[in-house]
Amino acid sequence: MARPCDRDAYPLYRQIIGPIRDRARVLGYAVGVHGTLRRDIDLIACPWSEGAVEPEVIAAHVRDVAEFLLGYAQPDPLEAPHPSCAMGCPGGKPHGRRTWTFWLSPERGCPYIDLSVMPMYAVEYVLATQQVRRKDT
Repeated sequence: MARPCDRDAYPLYRQIIGPIRDRARVLGYAVGVHGTLRRDIDLIACPWSEGAVEPEVIAAHVRDVAEFLLGYAQPDPLEAPHPSCAMGCPGGKPHGRRTWTFWLSPERGCPYIDLSVMPMYAVEYVLATQQVRRKDT
């Protein structure tokens, strides 16, 4: 059974969200938050501009910013040996979403960042979808 979290993640969120959003914007992403911010910091990164980087790159930058500001942000040591976790566990979440977990303390537990990165769609897919919609109207 997981031990209960006795730390509130909100103060850490307040420290890191501005710099993470600033870095994400430069990399072509928008970052939103969901959840209660009680035990973890649930972030959603969505590709926002043409020059958006690959999901692994935005994940690495989110981790780097958090580590710089908080002194520690590392992948879950139990997941780290699995190659698919380094890639955001592709295929593990609905809608092509990829996820990374970064612990904010050397003691495995709360709080942590739970980052979800939404997929990028190829321009060809978007254009094809628009053509289908035009035909339907």
